[in-house]
Amino acid sequence: MSSREEMLADLPPVLRKCPEFQEMARVEGKVFDRLERHIEEVLDNVFIDSATWGLTLMEKEFKIPTDVNKPLEHRRSVLKSKKRGIGRVSVGMIKNVAESFQNGSVEVKAIKGESKILVTFNDVYGIPPNLEDIKTAIRKILPAHRVIDFEFKYLLIKDVEAMTLAEMEATPLNKFAGGV
Repeated sequence: MSSREEMLADLPPVLRKCPEFQEMARVEGKVFDRLERHIEEVLDNVFIDSATWGLTLMEKEFKIPTDVNKPLEHRRSVLKSKKRGIGRVSVGMIKNVAESFQNGSVEVKAIKGESKILVTFNDVYGIPPNLEDIKTAIRKILPAHRVIDFEFKYLLIKDVEAMTLAEMEATPLNKFAGGV
């Protein structure tokens, strides 16, 4: 229901048909509707998942360089990882940071005796498009002596053999091992 309709509904029935009250409700209703849209926009920009122009303010707060050329989802992922990467470093924290990017689930293993962390991407084939952002986010929370390796999922020969020609033609090369 628009603000105009709400205002008229709140009036006594005898005044609802009065031209002066209808005009007042029309004009003020437009103002209130516009105000509500502005309030919704501001509220949307308070939350990482719905922010647009608010991302710049959040990046400044977290001391992240703003790159307006990056897609909004990539910028949101960097913010989420920075926010999640506060506290004591653990396998769970690294998993949480890596999964804050739009690449599905990951598995994180600490390799005993090697000071190495292995991050395996489970749901997405190929190398994630924002891998550099993921590396940077994890590197910022890991101690300097830790080495980090990434493992990616590619289509296997058995997967390719099960595909039709049309499916193969529709699959980007970066989903195949050795692809571009």
